[in-house]
Amino acid sequence: MRDRGLRRTGGEFSPVWLPRLGRTLTVAAFVLAGAVILALDELFPRAAPSEQLQVGMVAPADIRAPYSLTYVSAILTERRRAAAVAEISPIYEAPDPNVTRQQIALLTQILDFIDDVRADPFGTPTQKISDVEKITALNLDSETVRAVVTMDGETWGAARAEMALVLERMMRESIRENDLPQVIDQLPTQVSVRFDPTAASVVTAFVRDLLRPNRLPNAAATTAAREAAAASVLPESRSFERGQILLRGGTRIDDADFEALRQFDLLGSADRRLEVFLRALMACSITVAGFGLYLSRSANALKDQPNVLLLLGTLFLIVLLGARLFDGDSQQIYLYPAAGLALVLAGVIGVDVALLAAVGLGFLIGLLSDNSLEVAALVGGGSVIGALSLRRFDRLNSYFLAGVLVALSNLIIVLMFQLTASTGEGVFTPLLIVYGVMNGLLSGIVALAVLYLLTVAFNLPTTLKLSELSQPNQPLLQRLLREAPGTYQHSLQVANLSEQAANAIGADAGLVRVAALYHDIGKMLNPAFFVENQADNVNPHDLLNDPHRSADLIISHVTDGDKLARAYRLPQRIRDFICEHHGTTRVGYFYTQAVQRAGDEEPIEPDQFTYPGPRPRSRETAILMLADSCESSVRAAKPTRKAEIESIVGRIFESRMQESQLDDSGLTLHDLATIRTILIDMLQAVFHPRIQYPSLLTPASTAETVEMRSLRVGADSLPAGEPMSGGENVKEPETRRDAGGQIIPNLVSPAPPKQENRYSISQELPAAILDDDDSPMPDVPPLRRRTDESEPKTSAEKDDHA
Repeated sequence: MRDRGLRRTGGEFSPVWLPRLGRTLTVAAFVLAGAVILALDELFPRAAPSEQLQVGMVAPADIRAPYSLTYVSAILTERRRAAAVAEISPIYEAPDPNVTRQQIALLTQILDFIDDVRADPFGTPTQKISDVEKITALNLDSETVRAVVTMDGETWGAARAEMALVLERMMRESIRENDLPQVIDQLPTQVSVRFDPTAASVVTAFVRDLLRPNRLPNAAATTAAREAAAASVLPESRSFERGQILLRGGTRIDDADFEALRQFDLLGSADRRLEVFLRALMACSITVAGFGLYLSRSANALKDQPNVLLLLGTLFLIVLLGARLFDGDSQQIYLYPAAGLALVLAGVIGVDVALLAAVGLGFLIGLLSDNSLEVAALVGGGSVIGALSLRRFDRLNSYFLAGVLVALSNLIIVLMFQLTASTGEGVFTPLLIVYGVMNGLLSGIVALAVLYLLTVAFNLPTTLKLSELSQPNQPLLQRLLREAPGTYQHSLQVANLSEQAANAIGADAGLVRVAALYHDIGKMLNPAFFVENQADNVNPHDLLNDPHRSADLIISHVTDGDKLARAYRLPQRIRDFICEHHGTTRVGYFYTQAVQRAGDEEPIEPDQFTYPGPRPRSRETAILMLADSCESSVRAAKPTRKAEIESIVGRIFESRMQESQLDDSGLTLHDLATIRTILIDMLQAVFHPRIQYPSLLTPASTAETVEMRSLRVGADSLPAGEPMSGGENVKEPETRRDAGGQIIPNLVSPAPPKQENRYSISQELPAAILDDDDSPMPDVPPLRRRTDESEPKTSAEKDDHA
């Protein structure tokens, strides 16, 4: 039996804490590296620090004042204020009777519950004891619980009344938090002496756990009183004459002595490496903690992608190190394109992560720039504006536009701070403005360069990569078009459906669309075995006559597609769509056929008819699964009514949920309802009945008309058995199958017989038919055409005739 502290990895059991330890060490390494970058100048100074005096050290000799000086001592003033504040005791509110009422009501609820437990005729004593122990408002020991359950009714009734009486009497008095232990100590004396020790202990235990302070401290009044006391203390000054001893040799230096030495500039350059490093460590810890809290509270899939997190941390540290290098000159930091990181993250991961990184980066760069609020606002504000303004990630000019907006933001921030700057600080404002504008323009250029490098080096599904993969001239798409044209058209339809559904629920629509184009590339190896590529009703599965082999061919398009994607170096995220778009569903048609041939399910292995999976692990892959199944099923069924499309889509959604295929996807019921509505509307628009135009050919060419019409309109516009012009019927196949080989029921009713004058030329469609979604769309009457060539034609008629 497997131990709970182990889990299977690679066929072996490994401790579950190993991944956690790895994540912890990675986070610790990131924090440590960030702290080293922030404190780089202090940790590795150019000259060794001189020996100096520190607080807590013993003075080696007498130190005298070199000149007379009077100064306000912040240390002594703060000590006096702290003493004044300490003298103010906490201020409490008047006793609150509502606290007593709440506790009495709680006691009543508890006692009613216990009465129900005691009165249960079918409950055993053990069960009753277990039920009483589940009361979370009380902390009763086992002896007390047993006494409550086994106590006779008369004694219990008296004890119950005594509990309410004692609790109400005790809480009538003023009880503060620090008075509560004393009140509890007096509790046994408040119980009536008529109770035996067991009953008295029960009453005491109940009342003890329900006693609460009814006088609460007034934090606002206490704070106000203490602030008033602190404000009443005047600043304390210290005066020293020239030659007066500031610090006697052999005495320990305290804060006031250290302050006096600083006032007289008697301290050398302080060795502040430890303080600076600790400050940097705390700053990096806060930044990482904020990002970690975001991942734990949000539905972002980034927390399950350690490689992407590692890349994010590496980019962050590189940008932070660059800021440290630029910070050698106080003006060069204005030229550093730190906002490029936010643009890169917005294009690779998402805007929310980019905003968090922008705030954290601005905070840390401002800290390393001598605690400059201006630099922090410049980096953080420009990065936030850039990330929020970057909308079309697949367009290069979007990054340049974002860079322009970053430049404008930098211009405003620099002007805002420099308008109040002192002219004696030696800051050349026009140069800083130029640097800020160049910063924004460089940010867009740097972001594009980094995106390109990431795309080439790590094969990530960046916006540039997705834009490249979506081009029709891609070799893999061209090969799909030539070798499996039906699959190519199916993929285009699924891409449109998936994109609209993803947009509706806020998923990554660009990623879903590109992945849909490639999700069925595995069918290229055996295109004729998939219904969308079959012609003339020739089904190779009928000739194969082996359900196991047929199922293997159908299932193999997933594994073959993953191999092709690997060979063509498609990003891993795209390969996830290929592997997950069927999940772990079963090829039901061939499984049923195999069972029928075997006569029993026992000799049939269901795994041989099941896709390898895994199930969809993201909203995007789940959307593709639903869109793929709905499009293929609706296309095979050739529905003529919206209700038929709704029925097909509804069955597919219900089937996927019953099979638990969507459990790991993160889709909510609201998301599923939205996706279902989008798919139904779009499928209705794609598979609506076509208009039957009157034939303009002579009867002699009727056969040719039938053939051309069937090729032009296609199987999805002509229901099976619909009469053609010339009186011939298209032979309906006995069975129709979807991409998985499953039988698609014929939901299309036979077309009504053609009527000569169903609508007159000037007659409009009936309103009842137009309003009924479940009714087939009637034939649209032909447009009025003039027969008199001598009459002038309107422009509309000329266009229609053309």
